[in-house]
Amino acid sequence: MKLIHHTISKLSIVMIIILTFWAGFFFFSILDEILDETDDSLENYKHLIIQQVLRDTAAINNSSDLMSQYFIKEIPEEQAIHYKERYFDSTRFYELEYDFDPVRVLKTAFRGEDKKFYELTIMISTLEQDDMIEAILWSIVILYVSLLVCILIVFEVVFRKSLAPFYKLLGWLNKFTLGGKNPPLENPTKIKEFRQLNETILKMTRRNEEMYSQQKQFIENASHELQTPLAICRNKLELLAERPDCTEGQLEEIEDIHRNLGRIVKLNKSLLLLSRIENGQFHETKEVEFNPIIKELVEDFQEIYEHKKLHVEVEENAACKVHMNESLANILITNLLKNAMIHTPNEGSITIRVQSTGITFTNSTDGPSLDQSRLFTRFYQADNKKSDSTGLGLAIIQSIVHLYHFHISYSFDGKHRFDLRF
Repeated sequence: MKLIHHTISKLSIVMIIILTFWAGFFFFSILDEILDETDDSLENYKHLIIQQVLRDTAAINNSSDLMSQYFIKEIPEEQAIHYKERYFDSTRFYELEYDFDPVRVLKTAFRGEDKKFYELTIMISTLEQDDMIEAILWSIVILYVSLLVCILIVFEVVFRKSLAPFYKLLGWLNKFTLGGKNPPLENPTKIKEFRQLNETILKMTRRNEEMYSQQKQFIENASHELQTPLAICRNKLELLAERPDCTEGQLEEIEDIHRNLGRIVKLNKSLLLLSRIENGQFHETKEVEFNPIIKELVEDFQEIYEHKKLHVEVEENAACKVHMNESLANILITNLLKNAMIHTPNEGSITIRVQSTGITFTNSTDGPSLDQSRLFTRFYQADNKKSDSTGLGLAIIQSIVHLYHFHISYSFDGKHRFDLRF
């Protein structure tokens, strides 16, 4: 979830609570005010009726119209002394409509000029009041929803505008590439915190660029400084082996040293390649089609491993195209194919299945399953390890897979199976 949406969602919860409380408080306040006005009307009506009766006791009678009605009846003195005036809601039956309608009722007692006590019951219809309450309720609901929507829209606009420098900085960081051509950060803002963030990010990127350049320079120097003396040593050993006074035992020792030097050369190249991949030095990318790469490498490797008499089958179900560095694509397929050919016994079989979403390498074996917990770690070698293997081939594959967010898995069902998915 984006920061702006997370913030607005939190504020929305608070606003909903506040507005709901406000709407409820407002509605019940209006309701209470309407009820008070109705009770005040009953109170005024009561005084008018009592004044009329006090002036003329003969005027004691019952009255009824469409909106109001009152009844007067005589009550004992004992009841009148303890009588408590009260207001309450009730219903009244209208014979014309043959229905019950809601009314507000006032019951009170008074003493007439004839020294007798009377109970006065006044009813006022609340039909208009109910219609008014319903109208007010709907008005509050509409106002509540409209106000909430407007507030959320204002929040969205204000936060998006306020956080624009932050999102611009994020966009610049997403496009930033170590060792690549990066545009300058142009993110002017009046907000102090965002200015500080811009300055901090720029300092960090400069330090990373410097460290990247130093590491790149070290890798290049290491490649040159190590390869040159190793090549000299191998040449001197070859010259030494050509001397006529070398015994057979010395020749065997020279051959062993020469082989180990060759392994060191390969190991050095593999380690340097791993460092370059992990440091992101392969910037150039393009759409690479794996089908022709696989065919070409299969032909080359069959010549190298011709003595093993391997049967290699390439099943092309679709064209496999991926956007990545072309050199790394070749290295990826080379290491997977070489791994399959090295670990396939003589006269064994290798199947390469090419699909639009991935490539599967399956090879026969006369050995057990590989250790999946250490399979892609550096210098891991199976029990039947080869003397010229560096143990870095699968580690290089894993580094390329991580670099481009691919997925590779290993399974064993009597055959080794490596499944590469893009």
